[in-house]
Amino acid sequence: MAPATTHHFNLDPVQVTIAALGLLDRQLTLGGIPARYSELNFRGGIGDVINVNRESRGIPVQASGISAPIENPIKGDKTKFAAASDRPLPAADRRPPNGFINESRFPVQLTTLAQNGTTLSMEQVAFDLKRFGSQVLSKLTRGFAEYFDDTTAAFIKASVNRAGLTAAQKTAIGGDIAVTIPTQDGTAANMTQRALGIRTALVDARMALNIAGVPVSERYLVCGPEVEAILLKDPEFVAVDYSGDTNALRRATVGTIYTFSIVPHNSFGLEMYVFHKSAMLLASACPAIPMGAVTGSVQDINGIATRMLIDYDYGKKADTVGLDTMYGLATVKEDPDYSVRGTAIGEAFVRGLKISITEKAPTG
Repeated sequence: MAPATTHHFNLDPVQVTIAALGLLDRQLTLGGIPARYSELNFRGGIGDVINVNRESRGIPVQASGISAPIENPIKGDKTKFAAASDRPLPAADRRPPNGFINESRFPVQLTTLAQNGTTLSMEQVAFDLKRFGSQVLSKLTRGFAEYFDDTTAAFIKASVNRAGLTAAQKTAIGGDIAVTIPTQDGTAANMTQRALGIRTALVDARMALNIAGVPVSERYLVCGPEVEAILLKDPEFVAVDYSGDTNALRRATVGTIYTFSIVPHNSFGLEMYVFHKSAMLLASACPAIPMGAVTGSVQDINGIATRMLIDYDYGKKADTVGLDTMYGLATVKEDPDYSVRGTAIGEAFVRGLKISITEKAPTG
């Protein structure tokens, strides 16, 4: 008697979900930039809010001076020094003030249920599919990566700017930047002038971030192919080589300039957005595994919560495999008592800004 035909995949839903998240993390470019927060045991749905702790700044250090001058009681002999017992006790209190780690919270709304899935017919499972990871799982995660990259690009265009600052706040820490460059004519002098305009704007942007106390590490410059081309033609441009690296974000980074990692994306035109990694937050949460699913798993890898479901369609005699997550994107604003150089900033967005670029034909 011939043995019964069974599928040749040993699918542990936990391990498959972990593998899917590992693949997704390596495939993200723009979607890999925002800071992440995730919850696996979230009891809610689309439209609900997750309250995320905003990391506090450092506790101030107080400099304490010497309470009274320490004089040598032995007079007239420079070769002899006072003994430790001769030193006077401090007259003033040297105790430091107790600081307080104050982590305020800000809300992130779960706005979207992102999901995809595929049907695997009994013929595919029995004869066509040999490697589940490369033939099925990588295709599902690739779709998620492209979706998150495009979604993050749209969010950057809409949200990374300092338009919400008052005139006084812009005077204190700087606002968005506008620069005009000559239209392209292909000459060496023209390429230099165009690059000079871009570099000048980036220096101003760097200064605005520095004044606001934005960390120097993990700063990004997101731009379109037009700006990328201008920078690549700049002799001062510092290219990087991540050939052989499996991380899509590092492969997409074409170089650095003034500590900004340059990440081009086709969603952008003649414009630039500079920001710190902490300027945006991607919050994700997973719905519970439904009672009717054959099997499933909810996992969290590197701050991305994802649910995988495996079911069976009796009508089509086919397996179905899908991934989904509930997520929301938000900009990270400062603490309510945040101020710079005596100017109150409060809960405003200062960790990034927009650089608008205008081309203008030279006159004369």
